[in-house]
Amino acid sequence: MKIVIDVGVIGLAQLFETARTGIYRVISSLALELLARDDLDLYFSSLSSLQVNQLTEHYFAEKNFAAKSFPKNRFEQTLISIAGCNREARQEKISAKILSKLYRMSLSRRIGEQADLFHSHYSSLPCFHSRMNPVRMLTIYDIIPLIHPEYFADGFVDEFRPIVESFSPQHDFLFAISECTKNDICTYFQMDPERVFVTPLAASPELYYPVRDNALIAEVKKKFRIPEGRYFLTLATVEKRKNLKTSMSCFREILKEPGCDDLSFVLVGTQGWKVKEILKEINDDPLLRNRVIFTGFVPDHYLSALYSGAEAFLYLSLYEGFGLPPLEAMQCGLPVIASNTSSLPEVVGDAGILLDPQRREPICQAMLTLLENRELRNDYVRKGLARAGHFSWRRCAEQTAAGYQRAWDGR
Repeated sequence: MKIVIDVGVIGLAQLFETARTGIYRVISSLALELLARDDLDLYFSSLSSLQVNQLTEHYFAEKNFAAKSFPKNRFEQTLISIAGCNREARQEKISAKILSKLYRMSLSRRIGEQADLFHSHYSSLPCFHSRMNPVRMLTIYDIIPLIHPEYFADGFVDEFRPIVESFSPQHDFLFAISECTKNDICTYFQMDPERVFVTPLAASPELYYPVRDNALIAEVKKKFRIPEGRYFLTLATVEKRKNLKTSMSCFREILKEPGCDDLSFVLVGTQGWKVKEILKEINDDPLLRNRVIFTGFVPDHYLSALYSGAEAFLYLSLYEGFGLPPLEAMQCGLPVIASNTSSLPEVVGDAGILLDPQRREPICQAMLTLLENRELRNDYVRKGLARAGHFSWRRCAEQTAAGYQRAWDGR
């Protein structure tokens, strides 16, 4: 069975550093595991612009997987030569867009003719017009924009919809990253659960691990202008769904407690949508203004130190397709306070404190308890590290490979 995977998000993330979000980390980690497997006849591709395609190929060449690129024909090589793509500068001219479209058309046609199975890790599934179409598979991370459009900016749902509308619930197969997402998909699209395979994510041990070096933690804190003292941490795009209003309200209450005047709240992530009100409230509040630190985007290699230096990780999101940051936090030895909603219980289990994200009093109490009870905090550290050990990219790749076989057998 010849398998082709579309991983163009990897090339896009080389072009825009801010695109190196959770989905990028997921796709890059899983793709490397899949390409390393000897039992799969698997190749990567990118049905995107010529520049993104080149960046994707360059990324995998640096990882010693150049031979796993789906081969180009002479016409496609000519298009690349005419375009003369510069990997460093964005290609926005009409000529570059036309050449990219011709490239995608040619590549898509040949994949349709030569592949037995095609798996898009993010982008819309292409329509293959060959006589023997490959089995089509798509990874769905969540369908929150469809079931909770109120959490998103105007127009986002319209941008998201073409991805989920590109698959046929009757004919195609899907990967979901949690049982919660699978249930949402099957309910919303009235899809047979046998056509949806769950492949839980993981946190890379090379990127996320306990940092014991206090000097390094202090250096990273200084780099991101985090004040001296203790801090709570959240890692998320700043958007309504992340429920920051509740987090800030609880943190404000904690600051009033004796011995808590050294605390800060650090939020790592880029700004999303529908958050102007909460940002204004923080800025106008003299108690919060200098104690809530927005770092913006933080490169991966600083995250372990930021996780490891915190007192606890707060993730009071209203809805998640998986919830990778709590897993990363546990793997760094950081106790987690998270919502008891959607997929988060699947990730955290009994290794963290799971609470109703709308009830502030229990959240405040949990924050105080972790600050004051070091024995309990250390217990959650041990449980979190053990829980994180149940998730790995190798296991995710094994489950993905099993999904390929099941889809092939059920075609």
